[in-house]
Amino acid sequence: MIENYLEDQTATGVWGLHRAPARYPHRLVIVAAVLATAAACVAAAVTVIVTHRGAAVRPVATLADSGFSIGGVSSVAFSPSGTMLATADNDGSTSLWTAAAPRRVGTVTDPGSDGVSSVAFSHDGQIVATGDADGQIYLWDVTTGAQIASLSDPGSIAGAGISALAFSPRDTMLATADGNEGSTFIWNIATKSLIATVSDPGSDIGGGVSSVAFSPDGATMATGDGDGDAYLWNVFNWSQLATLADPGSDGVYSVAFSPDGATLAVGDGNGHGYLWDVATARRTATLDNPGTSAGVVSSVAFNPAGTTVAGGDRDGSAYLWSITSRGALLLPSAMVTVPGGKAVNSVGFSSAGTLATGSSNGSTYLWRVG
Repeated sequence: MIENYLEDQTATGVWGLHRAPARYPHRLVIVAAVLATAAACVAAAVTVIVTHRGAAVRPVATLADSGFSIGGVSSVAFSPSGTMLATADNDGSTSLWTAAAPRRVGTVTDPGSDGVSSVAFSHDGQIVATGDADGQIYLWDVTTGAQIASLSDPGSIAGAGISALAFSPRDTMLATADGNEGSTFIWNIATKSLIATVSDPGSDIGGGVSSVAFSPDGATMATGDGDGDAYLWNVFNWSQLATLADPGSDGVYSVAFSPDGATLAVGDGNGHGYLWDVATARRTATLDNPGTSAGVVSSVAFNPAGTTVAGGDRDGSAYLWSITSRGALLLPSAMVTVPGGKAVNSVGFSSAGTLATGSSNGSTYLWRVG
């Protein structure tokens, strides 16, 4: 039984759920060398390296996870208002932070979890959804920390788990993707019932859906597949609109719509990012990644203005591309690097333009981009 309790409000906040650390989830694990060294890295203050061409980039804060896990921070998400930040950890916990003058205000822990692999806010900011390695999705009340509901992924197997979550813009639906059979499941938020299953046509067992996103107008859903393609879907009848074949890809790891919904950014397993025109399903640009030693762009996100794309790399850096530049090949305009070359598992922008990077060293870094 999980115990609810009030945390010390002078230290962390008003709500929390805790349990012993658990194993980390499939596909998002980045192996650390020595436990003692990793623990020290999480606990100690660290220096963040910043290099840039053009845009000014500087670190704002370092948020250290409350627990300890080898895989570190697997997913980050700002609330739509930009006032809160959720960080999911491979120890099975999710922390909620104030974005301004960052302070942890609470922690929730998935019951029986092998690690939280994905986190998302509802568009009204009242619910946080977490997906774990056991194939479970939990909905949490942001104000109280109470568990609202538990949803079981029909296609998940042990070790595959939930790879991605996304709320529809009007919060009527939640899309959940698993790392197993290549399916995305659509849930009715009001009834907590499964209302549709969308299966990627090119996926086989083990390929899995790695990322899912709704367009800002709610009419289109994008999915990224471990077999190397991204797909666009009509939300009204769940018919397939287009297949976006990633060039030479070892898998699509992340998809994100631009704020106007006209462009889809894709990060892949070959260490590249791509931009696609949603209306024509035409690839418009390649985002050059100079640091592809690890070969995976694990997460992509647009800034609020839609002028910049951030991509997190398993080599320990996040790259920023100005997409207002002309040309089929875009070079990074800036780069931020986390300590020790640890992987950047997730990136996200706040409504104010602050960039968050979740790292395998167990910390989340906030950056001011401008």
